[in-house]
Amino acid sequence: IGTSITNTIVSMGQMGDGAQLERAFAGATVHDLFNLLSVAILFPLEVISHYLYHLTNAMLPDSVGDGEKWEGPIKKIVSPFAGRVLKSNKDVIKDIATGKVENCDAYYPVLCLDGIEDYKHCASKCDKDAGEEVGVDCGRVGLITCDKTTGCPAFFQNGANLHDDSISGGVCLVLSLFLLIVCLMGLVNVLQRGLAGMSTRIIYKATNVNGLIGIVIGAAITILVQSSSITTSVLTPFVGLGVIQLEQMLPLTLGANIGTTITGLLAAMVSDNVDALQVALCHLFFNISGIVIWYPIPIMRRVPLRGARALGRATRRSRLVPPIYIIVVFFVIP
Repeated sequence: IGTSITNTIVSMGQMGDGAQLERAFAGATVHDLFNLLSVAILFPLEVISHYLYHLTNAMLPDSVGDGEKWEGPIKKIVSPFAGRVLKSNKDVIKDIATGKVENCDAYYPVLCLDGIEDYKHCASKCDKDAGEEVGVDCGRVGLITCDKTTGCPAFFQNGANLHDDSISGGVCLVLSLFLLIVCLMGLVNVLQRGLAGMSTRIIYKATNVNGLIGIVIGAAITILVQSSSITTSVLTPFVGLGVIQLEQMLPLTLGANIGTTITGLLAAMVSDNVDALQVALCHLFFNISGIVIWYPIPIMRRVPLRGARALGRATRRSRLVPPIYIIVVFFVIP
């Protein structure tokens, strides 16, 4: 559910034109509604029958070969730049979830050996079996960590406490939202100028394909960019401009949902954890189950389409509908 917030925010980039906002918001929320409707049916079904567990458990091998971590092309391009600004310490949430530590206080204050801020002196882990101690043989990092390749990011600070790292995270969040809004405005402006006349008709014909082919196209694009949010966020402005119809947006969105599960499968296949593979398979078959329920039968397909159109029409009455929708659906209800 949470992954569809991105394209819903993208639709707000067309606030300047009422007709475009209506179409874009409908194109974005059809993704939300499909996910919400699928969860509404499949989550209780899984709780009662455990069908996803039993289905995926029957498909598991005895073991999965260990290998290098798989990374998509977009991540390879973006990660080095993002790592120089802020790099989150994923061990924190893992350790808290598994009960290894009670809260984040166990990671503070941040400590770098000899006051040198690099991966070796700050983020390298102690070997407890060898009797190594924090502050003597290795450092300690909090919510923000260092990278082996790029070193410590700009917002990393030796001696920082939890409050300092929280402030750094908040600053980066505000900065990223500002950049997102600027990029969305630029994207919509470029599309409005570029998609005129012949180019609009070409894209319309290219996307006016059979639904199954649309699903395949959406999945292929998502596998390439390694993110369903990127796929749907790029397509949403096209819906707003009338280049892609809502009926074509739905199968492309469903394909994106399938494509994003392939990333998890690839990651699980190069891991030595069978449980990770089962989770990835559950993700895949959850989306396949949702598609089987909501897409092939026309009367079922009309449910998310009509819901999305109704939400789109609501933006005609008030431009506050999109932000209120985002707050209620993605923050208040969860």
